[in-house]
Amino acid sequence: MDDTPALLRQREVQGLRWFLMALTVASLGWAVGGLVFITADTGKAFVFGSGLVTVGILALLLRALNRGKALTVVGYLTVAVAFAMIAPSPVLEWRAAGVDLVPAAYVIKTGLPAALVVCALSALTLHPRYPLTVTALTVAYQLLLLAVALDDPRTGFASEATWQEHVMGPALHPGKVAYTIGLTGAAGLGIALVAWVARLTVRRAVSLEKANGQLRRYFSPEVAERIAGADAAFLRPGGRMREVVVLVSDLTAFTRLAHAIGPDETLKLLADYQGRMTTAIFAEGGSVDKFLGDGILATFGATGVREEASARAVRAALGMAEQLAAMNRERTARGEPELAQRIGLHAGPALVGNVGTADRLEFTVIGDVVNLASRIEQACKVTGDRVLASRAVVDAAGAAAVAVSRGTVPLPGVENPPELLAIGVAA
Repeated sequence: MDDTPALLRQREVQGLRWFLMALTVASLGWAVGGLVFITADTGKAFVFGSGLVTVGILALLLRALNRGKALTVVGYLTVAVAFAMIAPSPVLEWRAAGVDLVPAAYVIKTGLPAALVVCALSALTLHPRYPLTVTALTVAYQLLLLAVALDDPRTGFASEATWQEHVMGPALHPGKVAYTIGLTGAAGLGIALVAWVARLTVRRAVSLEKANGQLRRYFSPEVAERIAGADAAFLRPGGRMREVVVLVSDLTAFTRLAHAIGPDETLKLLADYQGRMTTAIFAEGGSVDKFLGDGILATFGATGVREEASARAVRAALGMAEQLAAMNRERTARGEPELAQRIGLHAGPALVGNVGTADRLEFTVIGDVVNLASRIEQACKVTGDRVLASRAVVDAAGAAAVAVSRGTVPLPGVENPPELLAIGVAA
């Protein structure tokens, strides 16, 4: 499921909420300011009443927004209300200056600086359609004001030599008017571009997070983080020698069970089992190197935190046993047979790194320690234990390992097998 549209919608809703709240504060300021600064009773009542009406409209829009209904309609209405709040200002200033005394050229000279504030607030939605709408309305309104100014016979045109006439006198300077309107349009387009880039950035961030989430489904969190933030040196074949602890696990008689329940149920069972086992491994900072059918190869100390690798590996093995016990309780309640697993642990030097080619890499652990851990897991068949570890692991784990020695068990292909100890068995 793609969560990008939902996240962008959430950002748009949040931006509109901030936009509406800012307009509400401005409307309240408009109403209170009218009471304080306007002396005429008629003007005071008009400003105060229009401010309260605007607050009421904004409250209705905010309510509709919170209910998640007609988001686009709410957005355009918010822009319309905001523009309606600032549009009368040039005309009101002209009326205050005296329509009979001051030519209509005044309305285009004052400009509409508040429009840029509205445009910036609309960009909080991370949707360029709102800044573009504000810009279009502003430019169209400026052209309308220009038409009003030109319709007044008192309006003249200033020459380049008399630029001050445009500022102080009744004349208009065509270049200055064109510059003001052009600057408004360019600023609005710039704000819309910023909103579009921010929206695109959110899309890309969501895509990257989704990709990281997918990586974590195939790799342990530590390896996934390293791959996601890897530089060129990391993504080349090669590696280094490290002291690691290898955990190998396998399910007993799984082939026979898989044949009995069929492929679909087998895959469901494996998904459930592997999910629980990786939870126990990841909880101790381990890394799952690979799944071998119903088997698991995990390492501790190969990546990320390498301290107390043996103790963490032992705790992970015991956690896997607990997870399997919980799974078996559920299976028993459903009338299904219990599962049994074998786990082998061994510590030693190994080559840790990337193998393969530049086009197809696999981060893995290579060395005798892996083969020996696999042989120890197989030795569980001989001793009857669920978890066996070499003396090297138990000694390094210290108090984390409650172990009973099983002596030296012959291991196929190993000339000098280590002493093996059963983990989780009372001494």
